[in-house]
Amino acid sequence: MTPELTDKLWAQNPDALIAISPDGIILHWNPAAEVIFGYREDEALGLSMLDLVVPKDRVDEETHIQAEALRHGLTVYESVRRCKDGALVHVSVSTKAVRDAAGQLEYFLSNKKDVTHLKVLRDAKLVEARFHDLLESTPDAIVMVNVTGRIVLVNSQAEKVFGYSRAELLGQAVEVLLPTRFRNPHLAHRSGYFEQSRTRTMGAGLELYGLRKGGEEFPVEISLSPLQTEEGTMVMSAIRDITDRKRADQKFKDLLETAPDAMVIVNRSGDMVLVNTQAVRLFGWSRDELLGQKIEILVPARFRNHHPEHRDGFFGQPRARAMGAGLELYGLRKDGTEFPVEISLSPLETEEGLFVSSAIRDVTERKRFEQALRDKNIELENAALAKDRFFASMSHELRTPLNSIIGFTGTLLMKLPGPLNPEQDKQLRIVQTGARHLLSLINDMLDLAKLGANKLDQKPETVDCNSVLEEVVASLRPEAERKGLRFTLALPDPVVMFRTDRRALTQIIINLTGNAIKFTELGSVCLRLLPPTPADARKLVFSVEDTGPGIAVSDQARLFEAFSRVDAADRRKLEGTGLGLHLSRKLAEQLGGQITFQSEYGKGSTFTLELPES
Repeated sequence: MTPELTDKLWAQNPDALIAISPDGIILHWNPAAEVIFGYREDEALGLSMLDLVVPKDRVDEETHIQAEALRHGLTVYESVRRCKDGALVHVSVSTKAVRDAAGQLEYFLSNKKDVTHLKVLRDAKLVEARFHDLLESTPDAIVMVNVTGRIVLVNSQAEKVFGYSRAELLGQAVEVLLPTRFRNPHLAHRSGYFEQSRTRTMGAGLELYGLRKGGEEFPVEISLSPLQTEEGTMVMSAIRDITDRKRADQKFKDLLETAPDAMVIVNRSGDMVLVNTQAVRLFGWSRDELLGQKIEILVPARFRNHHPEHRDGFFGQPRARAMGAGLELYGLRKDGTEFPVEISLSPLETEEGLFVSSAIRDVTERKRFEQALRDKNIELENAALAKDRFFASMSHELRTPLNSIIGFTGTLLMKLPGPLNPEQDKQLRIVQTGARHLLSLINDMLDLAKLGANKLDQKPETVDCNSVLEEVVASLRPEAERKGLRFTLALPDPVVMFRTDRRALTQIIINLTGNAIKFTELGSVCLRLLPPTPADARKLVFSVEDTGPGIAVSDQARLFEAFSRVDAADRRKLEGTGLGLHLSRKLAEQLGGQITFQSEYGKGSTFTLELPES
């Protein structure tokens, strides 16, 4: 055979023909080898065959093959070789030891035929027969690949998810299901997995995506499992489309971002897995600095040792709760400053397990306001005490001369010092009336001060209620008769004995009845006592009914306010402090009772006092 014919056969051989020196260096590399392995001739010549195309886990196998060729002259085998781009191909190899005339090894001549497609068909038949029914019953898309990364089996769910038919996928490199930007890195990951194959989640912590036939990308979650078969190790990939979950996760993240409080999501180990922008602003750390860190970095050092115990307690009994009720809680910023916080915890159930959601609120301003309010309350209490002391002192100082004025005026009106002419009598009576009114005002002011300071002493005793009302009527009847009113008293029989404060009861009845007489110009006033009922033997009801002008709806809301007087034209000429009803309600409340009323403008009013027994 001429050298020209030899070169022609070498160049046109459809299989890779490689001549390898005894020490493993590539001497010749035909065009078919360039096509199969991706290396040009000038890139391959002079390099080690083992380094160029033999995977690391196949080095011992290649050495054994060459030893067999030396021993027998020719050896035939099937194996896997690595291409320039990292992809693996199945090859059928015939290796011959070529010797010189002296019988010394001159080189190895290796013929490598790409049988990847044939291998895929064999593998597909094998796994189809063994695993078809099992894989069809799983809810996830299943893609099985052989050691060269070629797809040998897909289930119907994979067809639906990726949009390819089974026939279109068989024999394809698995990278066809990945977006272009991930394909080259995936070759290295795939080779690494076959070298250390074990069941695991692919790309933990990474965003993984699949690629549909139409070019649409979608987020996926992938689990890998090695599968030992008669044809060697294969990898089963369980692929789940998590588009809906990602959408839900994004909605949840958006919801956290709209929350007014700092939100921190923590797993069982105390690691922060999600924080919102408010948390970043509040604590001063960036989001990347917080994620994956223990929650305790946000807690002052003096509380950290106890915090894991509280966290474990929450996961042991997960329920929504306010953290540290009754305790002063503090957060810690990145710059080391502490600040008071309020924290609400909520359990969060997810597919990944139980988490805790913490809503954290900076209450610095509220604490400052509360302290200011406490300081103001102390100030007001001191002012109230000063007011009470002033009222008590001034009331005593004013009542002493007023009593003298009233006493001496009475003596003069009784004409004990001598006779009075009509004008003198008139003027003295005006003085006496004014003094008595002023004394009544002073007494009301003193009682108001005592009520405001809760210093009005109660002296509960068994009271003859019939007698109290008769005394009130006797003292007020002259004024009623002067105005021509019909003044009646309705008492039950027998006499009602009731335990209460006599002085307070008398003052309330006088105020209510006196008001009725004062503001009623025509008609009647009736004071009534209703006896205790068998159903409520420890409660008395008193009522005062009049036919006076009534109270307009617009005035009723402020009727019991201090110094409040109904602004009606026919009432302006009447004297009064506006304290009577206010004091009466306060006294009734101190006795545990209440005053209510019903009134119709122009037709009269009814005031009712209900008292429980002391």
